[in-house]
Amino acid sequence: MTRLTLLFSFLLAAMAPAQMMPGIEAEGPFVRVKRNEDGTRTVFEREEDKKTMVKKTFDQKGNLTMRTVYRMDRNGNPLLCNIYDGLGNRLYKTKFGYSKRPGPTYGKLVLELLYDTRVKRTDPRTKEEMPVHKFIYSYNADGSANLPVGITMIKGKTAEEVFGRSVESQAVPELGWDDEKTPANPAARPVGGDR
Repeated sequence: MTRLTLLFSFLLAAMAPAQMMPGIEAEGPFVRVKRNEDGTRTVFEREEDKKTMVKKTFDQKGNLTMRTVYRMDRNGNPLLCNIYDGLGNRLYKTKFGYSKRPGPTYGKLVLELLYDTRVKRTDPRTKEEMPVHKFIYSYNADGSANLPVGITMIKGKTAEEVFGRSVESQAVPELGWDDEKTPANPAARPVGGDR
C-alpha cells in the first residue's frame, strides 16, 4: 500500500461518524434521525450542553405530529419531559426515576410516570397528583434489562381506551452518543490486580 493510500484510508476513517445503532442515522454531532417501519421518522436534537433534547415525530408526509422536550442530568439521562401534539398543545409530562441500590442496576432507569396535563388527577387519599400511566423497569442479576411493564392508573380503563392506542415509553433510545459519555469517576482505578 502506498503512503497516499494509507493517508486517504486514515482520513476516511477519521471522518466517519461514530458507530450508530441500526435504524439511527447521524445528521451532525447533535442530531440523530430514526426512520420508522411505518414511514414516519423521529428526529432527536440535543443541545451542546447535553441538558436538553427535543424529540420530534413526523408522519409519512413530513408533518409534525408530536414534540417531546427532555431535561437531562449531567450523564445524559432524562429527568423529566413535556409532550406536545403537532400544534404545540402540551398533553403530558413525564418524570423518570433511577435505581439507588448498589450493584449492577445502580443508576439505571426503574420508573417512568406519565401525567396528563389537561386533566389533573389526584389520589383521593393523599391529595397528590396521580399519573395516568406508569412504566416499571426491571433488570436481571447481570444488569441486563427486561421488557418494561406498563400500567394504566385510571381504574377500569386500558391504555388503548385512555390514549387511543398503546402508550409508549418516553425513555430515550440508544442514539449512538455513547462515545461522548464520561465515566462516573474519571480517576477511578480497577479493583484488585495492577494499579
